[in-house]
Amino acid sequence: MKKRNYFAIALVAAALLFSFAHQSMGVKALGTGCASGSPASGAYTVTVCVTAPANGSTLSGDQTVTGTVSVTGTNASVQRLVFNLNGAYLLTDYGTPYTFTLTTTKWVDGIYQLSVNAVMRDGYSSPQGSISVTFNNGITTPPVNTNQFQPSTGIPPANGKPFLVAATGDGASGQTTSSQVISLISSLNPNLLLYLGDVYEKGSLMEFYNWYGVTTNFGSLRAITDPTIGNHEYQSSSTAQGYFDYWNNVPNYYSFNAGGWHFISLNSNSTSIAVGPSSAQYKWLQQDLAGNALPCTIVFYHEPLFNIGPEGARTSMSYIWSLLAQNGVPIVLNGHDHDYQRWVPLDGNGLPSPTGVTEFVAGGGGHGLQTLSKTDSRVAYSNDTNPAVFGTLLLQLNSASADFSYHSINGTILDSGTIACPKAGSNPTPTPT
Repeated sequence: MKKRNYFAIALVAAALLFSFAHQSMGVKALGTGCASGSPASGAYTVTVCVTAPANGSTLSGDQTVTGTVSVTGTNASVQRLVFNLNGAYLLTDYGTPYTFTLTTTKWVDGIYQLSVNAVMRDGYSSPQGSISVTFNNGITTPPVNTNQFQPSTGIPPANGKPFLVAATGDGASGQTTSSQVISLISSLNPNLLLYLGDVYEKGSLMEFYNWYGVTTNFGSLRAITDPTIGNHEYQSSSTAQGYFDYWNNVPNYYSFNAGGWHFISLNSNSTSIAVGPSSAQYKWLQQDLAGNALPCTIVFYHEPLFNIGPEGARTSMSYIWSLLAQNGVPIVLNGHDHDYQRWVPLDGNGLPSPTGVTEFVAGGGGHGLQTLSKTDSRVAYSNDTNPAVFGTLLLQLNSASADFSYHSINGTILDSGTIACPKAGSNPTPTPT
């Protein structure tokens, strides 16, 4: 009798151990393409599945991928689904329906494992549900994009109308607020759009093709857009493959003229490309500024030198800032921090000066907002209010000045004024209206 009791107790203990393992580590094969798991607390169970395409499918061209997630239990909220291909990062989807287009022509033919897992708001990451698929496009060597980037000079304004430039960053994520910012920009009918960097979550090839979009999302404005590279673009690939492929081998830095102004895009990711006085980028910038005959210039790059937001300052850009100030550049546009900031004109040392450079941080493109973490007397205006700061900066370019206004998705204008060009011989101090 005692032996039977011991045996029964052993069975119960084994069952409890299996239950704990099931909850904390997950079970990967509940059904085709599905997996289930729970955090160590056992408070809830998450089940994720790849529901399209079908397991074992042969795929060609563009294919729709769909994931699902269900949760039972308490205190559980899904933050995002993360898709992988053969264990390599593919794309993050932040909201239902969890679906995207997989461009199979970007890979060589072969058998691939397509998987998905859920990341919960409490930090728990579920096991991966996965399927096996075969790509069949007649591609036997890794495809290479050989197209050549050409900067957009925008659409000429109608007779008597000013040249309008919209600028925003940190928005391409497939979220509702991103779509609202895109609709706002479209309604303003800009002649040119400057995208100030960051495609979410990691700037992968498929995130560019889906969340930035080809003919949808920000991609609907591609014909009038000039980009600069963000830091997220380097997170899925140390070479920022998604960015350079999508923009047809765009240079790290380039310039063009539009609307009677000179524009310069730079790469501020100093951990990936040098930005100091001896760097190729700095020397190119010196030559570009020296060869520019136009009185007004806009420089745009992702990470700001001056910043009161939580992302902090990109201090390595101080040499480039000094060079811009020395050459009478009136406007610098940045993203990176998800808020809006306008700084007073600053000289090459960061001191207020009527002939200095005005920096704008316009990172309210749609992927969440961040709370300003510091104060600085050199900030002329700042705003981190949700949802008001989701929006775009709009610049109306004139022959010797620019009128600026920050437009919110709620229909209001948060900030406005005028900046004149020092090289045009007038005082550049912004005049709020």
